[in-house]
Amino acid sequence: MGKTFTLKSLLIMLLPFIVLWTVGSCGKRQTYNFSRTPAFSDGYVNVVIEIPAGTNRIVVYDQDSRMFICEQENGSEKIIDFLPYPTNYGFVPGTFTDPVLGGDGRPVAIMVICESLPTGTVIEVIPLLVLYFDDELGLRSRLADPVVISVPARERERVIRAGTYEDLFDDYPDLVDILVKWLGSYEGAGSKKLRAMGDGDVALKEIRKWEVRRL
Repeated sequence: MGKTFTLKSLLIMLLPFIVLWTVGSCGKRQTYNFSRTPAFSDGYVNVVIEIPAGTNRIVVYDQDSRMFICEQENGSEKIIDFLPYPTNYGFVPGTFTDPVLGGDGRPVAIMVICESLPTGTVIEVIPLLVLYFDDELGLRSRLADPVVISVPARERERVIRAGTYEDLFDDYPDLVDILVKWLGSYEGAGSKKLRAMGDGDVALKEIRKWEVRRL
């Protein structure tokens, strides 16, 4: 005689899969320690990926728990009400934008133009551009909180051929326009406006400005 499944028994059977799906939907639940990961290695900039390209969830690295967590809004995962992230988004380890100096208390933000990378990936990149926006915090504060645009240091990992600021604007000017429009609109139409930009050298200076000096 066949076994009869009740709703309760089905839920018990499905519980492990539900838990795995819930956990997996918001980044990896294992712990990570980037405290010893430097901002620079072998002449390139290190990047820790928080948000893979193509997602609408905002994932951030929590230093205290050493885990990647989803930002919460009204008790639920915060979902961007806009197009998904067009690039991978993360931070430069070994940096800290000091609020006393106008930063937001986070590492330097950076976007990596390449195929979607899993949360927690560490990749070496070449900065091509740095963008400065203003918002409700004011121009001065945002200029101390840049967003760097980069490509992987290894050519085989790139999806565009640009390796310099000049290459980017000569061969992919529309790409820059797309990123500027996306960054200015993903938190609401016209929520941020581009005020300034700099080339790869300026981007490197910004990263070094916020680099944490270790003894």
